[in-house]
Amino acid sequence: MSAEASSSHIAPGGATSGLTINLHPLPILNVSDHFNRSRLTSSGSTRIIGALLGTESNREISIVNSFELVIGSPDGDVDMGESSTPAAQSSNSTSLNTTFFETRKDQFKQVFPTLDVVGWYTVGEKPTAEDVALHQQFTDIIDTPIFLLFNPNHPASSQTLPVTIYESALAEGGKDDSTDGKFVELAYGIETGEAERIAVDGVSRGGMGGEGEESTVVANLTTQRNAIRMLYERVAVLLQYITGVINKTAKPDHNILRQVSALVATLPTMDAREFRDELTTDYDDVQLTAYLTTLTKQLSALSDYADKHNLLHPPPSDDFGGSHGGSRGGRGYGGFEYGGGGGGRRRR
Repeated sequence: MSAEASSSHIAPGGATSGLTINLHPLPILNVSDHFNRSRLTSSGSTRIIGALLGTESNREISIVNSFELVIGSPDGDVDMGESSTPAAQSSNSTSLNTTFFETRKDQFKQVFPTLDVVGWYTVGEKPTAEDVALHQQFTDIIDTPIFLLFNPNHPASSQTLPVTIYESALAEGGKDDSTDGKFVELAYGIETGEAERIAVDGVSRGGMGGEGEESTVVANLTTQRNAIRMLYERVAVLLQYITGVINKTAKPDHNILRQVSALVATLPTMDAREFRDELTTDYDDVQLTAYLTTLTKQLSALSDYADKHNLLHPPPSDDFGGSHGGSRGGRGYGGFEYGGGGGGRRRR
């Protein structure tokens, strides 16, 4: 379908329902992984769709996770285990396998009880007629689903994400106008937690230098360093703000001050005797471990030095006559015993 034809399914001036969309990194990574696996393992064009998991509070939706879906007949005659094969998904089919959808939704509900299906995703540059038909089927299952479109041909030089989020355009009076096959684009923001930021940073960096255990150790240390650095930067921002409020150079925000006070209240008391005893014990253990490590290294170095010294300067032999003499306690020149245990004679 041409770009002009596909753009006919977007309502440029359509009214939205005023939703606030917060998109987490995990669904983006899942959709990208789904597309790459399908492209590498399927011989032909395969329809890629999936469900979006998240939370909805008032008019705010957070998209947290996702799972793959199957295109097939609604009565469930497609095998669930063949969801990634071309036989299980047909690019010409616009029928959602509702049996597979309900089964997978129940499975994810057991693992993530706080998450609900809030929409669906597919891959493409613009919404198509097939997308309109699928969205209508999701509308029959989910109240006001959102539609995420992942564009694999997004220019690499662009500073935006290859993701666009839509909802059904609303007609005058706020009624759903999805029967006319129109979508309206929604603005969204990226929401991440500390663990997500660290994970995304690790994915963006790719493999670390080195091989084997060295690479793993370097990657773990780098991750810890980045986490500590981010924590330090955020603490520095809070400290700068509190200092500004005290010096009356910054306007006090009581909401922020309450959150800072609640955060400080969760920290352990620094001047308590139990805290100092535990800190002293941990400090002593660390110092003792460092001393033992240093001592072990010095002993190892001393042992190596002794071995090398013995090789270069062997101790003098007690055998007389070198190779011509006998062994200790044996007979030397002239038949005299030497080196014996008691009263033996040595020939000069």
